[in-house]
Amino acid sequence: MIKVVHFSDLHFGSGERYGSINPETGLNKRFEDFAKALDKAIDFSIESDVDIVIFTGDTYKHATPEPIYQREFARRIKRLSNHKIPTILLIGNHDILYRIDGSDALDIYSTLAIDHITVFNKIELKEISTKSGSLQIIALPHITKSRLLTKEEYRNFSTKEQDDLMIKKVKEAIESNIQKLNPKLPSILIGHGTLETAQFGSEQDLSIGKVLSYPLGYFKHNELDYVGFGHIHKHQVLWGKNKDEKPVILYAGSLERVDFGEEDEEKGFIYLELEKGKTSIENINFKSSNPRKLQTISCDLTESTNHQLDLETEIKKHDLAGAIIRVRYKIKEEDSQRVEEVKIKELLKDCFSYVIQKEIAHKERNYRIAELDSNLATNPITALDKYLFDQSEEDKKVLIQKAKELLNGSQ
Repeated sequence: MIKVVHFSDLHFGSGERYGSINPETGLNKRFEDFAKALDKAIDFSIESDVDIVIFTGDTYKHATPEPIYQREFARRIKRLSNHKIPTILLIGNHDILYRIDGSDALDIYSTLAIDHITVFNKIELKEISTKSGSLQIIALPHITKSRLLTKEEYRNFSTKEQDDLMIKKVKEAIESNIQKLNPKLPSILIGHGTLETAQFGSEQDLSIGKVLSYPLGYFKHNELDYVGFGHIHKHQVLWGKNKDEKPVILYAGSLERVDFGEEDEEKGFIYLELEKGKTSIENINFKSSNPRKLQTISCDLTESTNHQLDLETEIKKHDLAGAIIRVRYKIKEEDSQRVEEVKIKELLKDCFSYVIQKEIAHKERNYRIAELDSNLATNPITALDKYLFDQSEEDKKVLIQKAKELLNGSQ
């Protein structure tokens, strides 16, 4: 049996607009949340004496990270290396620069050839040795079209034709590597991308047009004992919930909540006990990283008679301590000044951070005026004067003057 920890989608540098600077460390407190979430996975791996750690991509917010993010990630990866735990780093879409040379944010680990660290930046099969035996890993990193488009024959293809061709090539590469598997060794496939049946979270908009979508059937191979993906932040099991469904195919999900689109999602990592031909959902455990709480408090004040009291009462219903809070209230245009946000901010003082969003419910205006009939079509200035019935006399005068200038200029 080989003990495996699988985590994904770290995104160092994300979500910092919800954090302030920690004066003791000089770091954004929200970044410290993300670093602590990674620490939980690393600490668990070391304390549980696992055989291998697998990270399925998206290390940073983007592929040109600030030095502080690189340093803090490297410190934690070095801890695994110091404990001689084989560690797999897969390239995600946020790790790669969209250039022909295929460079990525994790190149440094391959270049330095750090002990016990293996980086996968292309589709390939490798046998990895651990203290409990060897296992086989087929890697499917984020795939770009850059290299495909260096070939003249593909440049005139439509986007759909290019995507279809890439997906076909991925399928062929996966099947080719599966045929090379040693049937006596446990085998897993790790990937970073979109599986067609997966449920997206708030990261969907970031991936449109950049990440290929793979049919789930590409990975339903009995030769595989486990399929672990990154890219989608919501932890979910796509295949393998029933004992007769093999292999288990899942997303580990991200370690921390990036924004309010993920406020209801649990975050953490996977602990897996891998054994050839015997791995099932019963051998897989989701470990929470205890992410920072994000909560939206919504309040419709459009029918309220005491706007301040009603909003304060709604806020007091919630546990605010240590949470990132978003207060959203809707109020009529004529009542928009009846909420004193200074007092609301005082109520939120125990939060980690907060954002207050006011939505103005504007009056519906009816511009169907009886006097505006076809007889006025020949006198646009008179028609405009009647149309501007709800404007101030000063504004109406300016608008009519501008209209006259436009009419004179067109003649």
